[in-house]
Amino acid sequence: MYTSNSKYKSHPYEDVLVSLNELKKTVNSLVSSIKKEDHINKYYTRKEVSILTKSSIQTIDNYIDKGWIKVEQFGPKKKLIHHYQIFNEDQTLKNFKYKRKA
Repeated sequence: MYTSNSKYKSHPYEDVLVSLNELKKTVNSLVSSIKKEDHINKYYTRKEVSILTKSSIQTIDNYIDKGWIKVEQFGPKKKLIHHYQIFNEDQTLKNFKYKRKA
C-alpha cells in the first residue's frame, strides 16, 4: 500500500479530510458574507411586519406613531420598514411589546 518513499500516514484519507475541512471553512465564510449583504436592502410592508411580530397592523401603526419603528417613504403612499428596524444585529426579532416609555 505505502512505498518506502511515501510518508507514514495514520489515516489513509487524511489528505481528503484536510481539504474537505478547508472547503467547509471557505463555504461558511461565503455564506455568512452573503447573508449580511442581503439584509442591507431588505424592506418590509406593515402587513409583513405584523406577521413577523405576530401582532396586528394597527399595533404596527401604533409603534410607528410612538417612534419605536421608523418608516421610509417610497412615493406618495408607499411606506416601507427597513430590516434593521425589526431585527437586531444577530438577526433576532426585536421585542416591542414590553418597551417602556422614555
